[in-house]
Amino acid sequence: MAITPRLEIKQTQSLLMTPQLRQAIQLLQMSNLELNELVTQELENNPFLEREDDLIESYDDREQSIDDYKDENPQDKEIENYEIDTDYDNQTDDFGSDREGYGENSDYDWDNYAHSKNATNDGDFDFFEKKLSDEKTLLERLQEQIQMNFYKPYEKIIASNLIEHLDDAGYFVGNLQEISQRMNVNQEILDDILYVLKTFEPSGIFAQSLAECLTIQLKDKALLTKEMNMLLQNLELLGQGKAKELMDICQVDEKTLHTMVKEIRALNPKPTADYVSEKADYIIPDVFVKRGKYGEYNIELNHMSLPKVLINQNYKTFVSDKDKETNKYIKTQINSANFLVKALHQRATTILSVCEEIVKNQYDFFEKGVQFLRPMQLKDIAEAAEIHESTVSRVTNNKYMHTPRGLFELKYFFSGAAGSFSGDDSTSTTAIKHKIKTLIDQEESTNILSDDNIVELLAQQSIKIARRTIAKYRESMNIPTSAARKRIKRKVL
Repeated sequence: MAITPRLEIKQTQSLLMTPQLRQAIQLLQMSNLELNELVTQELENNPFLEREDDLIESYDDREQSIDDYKDENPQDKEIENYEIDTDYDNQTDDFGSDREGYGENSDYDWDNYAHSKNATNDGDFDFFEKKLSDEKTLLERLQEQIQMNFYKPYEKIIASNLIEHLDDAGYFVGNLQEISQRMNVNQEILDDILYVLKTFEPSGIFAQSLAECLTIQLKDKALLTKEMNMLLQNLELLGQGKAKELMDICQVDEKTLHTMVKEIRALNPKPTADYVSEKADYIIPDVFVKRGKYGEYNIELNHMSLPKVLINQNYKTFVSDKDKETNKYIKTQINSANFLVKALHQRATTILSVCEEIVKNQYDFFEKGVQFLRPMQLKDIAEAAEIHESTVSRVTNNKYMHTPRGLFELKYFFSGAAGSFSGDDSTSTTAIKHKIKTLIDQEESTNILSDDNIVELLAQQSIKIARRTIAKYRESMNIPTSAARKRIKRKVL
């Protein structure tokens, strides 16, 4: 059989994202700050868009005429009834339209929004993947450590809340008694969580005094001896330069005291000083949850942070409609403005619907506290709100809810079931890491656990895991080997 080239015509069906759907999805996953930035740019580029406040002020300032009561132009009516294709439940590759089927000359292209963000970027530039900085902020680093060190969802909620009580130097300045009453949590639980937070990086963070901050750093460096501990308890004498009194208290000679002071001066009394130059991030809640008169919970969007835009149809009277190019420009800009207004409304409706279902599912959390946080997944909210899981994921991304129990990111209300640790596929990696860390934290200096010992202990809890996997998880949590831990614990009192 000869192999020869030939042409064939084949008809296939494929599901592609429309430009309207792509832009609506971008709006949905934006925070309110990003949304305001986009709307501001659209207001500059589209003469038919105006902020609601500006339009109302200009309307009140002018004299009314008979033109205010004329019937609507049939063309305006057609534009007003224009329906956009923003089906969020379209199950397709989000970037499929980048490869084929995406018309560059669409009336709803928004003049290539990505290029307008940065004129020097090429066509593959994606504003949503290009954040303000590629380096992780202090908050992001702490959140990663929270996910690594805490397994229970309510512990993550509490730990995230305690971050808000750090001062600029990295010291914890919150009142545990007040936090306990506000969150309806036993103070012993707060103490335990704060104890774990004090082991986070940068070393010394969450300390409640200078002495404690230095103690944590010395302990991490395996330099916390009995003499050093006595010196830290008398820092006021060190500040006064009373070397003879310190030598008597610590029972050391002058050379040893000089070495100890040198080690203290090498420490960082302000653990978060390296993060001072970072851009400050101010969290503005997207949704408010307030308790009603009859005990119900009411959900409201933060309208103060949402952009309000309207279409200024009166602007058309100042534009000649005789020129063909002018008519084309007018139609394109009005359709673009109409789409933006409708898309903003749909975005607000979707966020409100998702938040209402979250409050319904987590009613016990709002009533009794974080210990009653229920397991909840994206599909639970998606089914209740009758939308796709990907839509719920976008809604909960970088959105915050202000509640009577504090300010929380929406994604923190989602968590999987604890499980029975039976060793099946449902056993989470996070749970296993938590178990490993707990076992190592509880080990005694005379009985340091090797990786093989940890494998045996986990097997008793029906968790089957290889020794090399234990080593990999231990290294990811920055936990030294058993030999290194033995040397450290022999030096530290």
